[in-house]
Amino acid sequence: MSPRSVRLLVVDDDTVDRIAILRALRSGRVDAEIREADSVDSALAVLYEQQVDCVLLDYYLPGGDGLAVIEAARKAKLTAPFIMLTGQGDESLAVDLMKRGAADYVPKNLLTPERLVQSLRHVLRLSEVERREEEARRALARHASQLAQLTEATLRIHRSLSLNELIQRTTDEARALLDAGVAASRLAARGVEERPLTGISLSEEYAAREDRDGIREVAFGLIERRSTSVRLTGDEIASDPTCADVLSRAPAELLPRSLLAAPLRGRDGQCIGSIQLLDRRDGPFVESDEVLLTQLAQSASVALENARLYNEAQAATRARDDLLAIVSHDLRNPLNTIAITASLLRSDLLQREDGDDDDAVQLVDRMDRGIQSMTRLIEDLLDASRIEAGRLVVSPRVERGGTLVREAIDAAASLAEAKGCRVTQGPLDAGLEVLADRDRVLQVFSNLLGNALKFTPRGGVVSVSLCRVADSARFSVADTGPGIPPEHQPHLFDRYWKASQESRTGAGLGLYIARGIVEAHHGTMAVESAPGQGTTIHFSLPLAS
Repeated sequence: MSPRSVRLLVVDDDTVDRIAILRALRSGRVDAEIREADSVDSALAVLYEQQVDCVLLDYYLPGGDGLAVIEAARKAKLTAPFIMLTGQGDESLAVDLMKRGAADYVPKNLLTPERLVQSLRHVLRLSEVERREEEARRALARHASQLAQLTEATLRIHRSLSLNELIQRTTDEARALLDAGVAASRLAARGVEERPLTGISLSEEYAAREDRDGIREVAFGLIERRSTSVRLTGDEIASDPTCADVLSRAPAELLPRSLLAAPLRGRDGQCIGSIQLLDRRDGPFVESDEVLLTQLAQSASVALENARLYNEAQAATRARDDLLAIVSHDLRNPLNTIAITASLLRSDLLQREDGDDDDAVQLVDRMDRGIQSMTRLIEDLLDASRIEAGRLVVSPRVERGGTLVREAIDAAASLAEAKGCRVTQGPLDAGLEVLADRDRVLQVFSNLLGNALKFTPRGGVVSVSLCRVADSARFSVADTGPGIPPEHQPHLFDRYWKASQESRTGAGLGLYIARGIVEAHHGTMAVESAPGQGTTIHFSLPLAS
């Protein structure tokens, strides 16, 4: 294949030799734009001013030699290859020059059209291969750098939990990653109470322009909820029907030179918005840019969905806390009034001497038990909320473990009697002292013993024991009930969990609260149970010494 439209520079101080070179090029039918030079300085002047595809260079020149030209060109980052023209007997010099940067050499005494064209073809082909390799290396280095930037950008995006901050961070990172002049993002509203969120990011050049408000309008006007990524040149933007309305209202100087957009997708795969870039600094967006923006959009979509879920969870928590505040204040106050009224009514009934009010007293007692049950439920809801929020406060003091066990047994005696069961003291290391909030630990015992008695059949036994295990005191509450199936045991301490959801006994908070109190003491809780063999629940508290 003969070179065509080649830009050549012929450097030789001998006019006859230059004419011979030009004649050989014409005879070889080389279609070339040829410049001539007769010295080192004139050769370098041409190389610095114009792009040259190849230099035919004589070694001996006024003001220096061919090596000086090669070294100066390479120092200036010029990549044009050199074919050295040597005299007879200069082969060793030519070989040395090739080691120093020349691509080939042709002895002047062998300068024929065929030989010159062959050398020129070889050198240009080699130069093209090297050029493409260098472009590939630069592209690979750029892509590697962008991947590293993508990783860092993704980490920065995922640090944000505010939706407004996140959509703006995503916009800034996308523009910086792909060196765009303008970036714009939009997150579609979800639900009637939510509004769309937008982000805009301008490079320093675009931010300094007087028409930056117009740039914003064009950028936001071009955002579409697309199901796939899109990459357009300036001409394609102008002919794209989705852009026509925006461009018809924009001044000519605001027409984008290139556009790149990628959709934001929710977990269900549906489009929830988009990221768009305009006017890459170094030319149109390329395929690798589209891949990078798509990857960034995918990562940002996950972060946006997580932020939405976080915000929804925060809103639900606030709503729950508001409800519990209402329950604790607006419900507890009337309960207290009812309790006081019931107490006064009982006193009045008991002071009467006619003895006909026994049924009325029983009704008041039933009312009082209902009030106590509702009060306990309110306290359980508040405690569960404190535990979940990490706000449960305990005030540990040195307490005797044996004293706590005996108080717990005494407190459960009346309930055990009503159930036809017994609560007994098991093996007890009475000398152990623990760091404990007395009232809270007795609340743990109340929940554990109440739960054990609930499921222990009439005539059964619930025992409480205490022993030392390593640096902790281990309390155990064991019953002779039916046991707990293995599949239920992992959920035993879950909030609101009940083995039978149809059960109307309790809210499923007792064991959850008990574990929360124990963990607030830096202790642990565990269960041992098997169907038909009863259940034992252990909890540990730190020793006082």
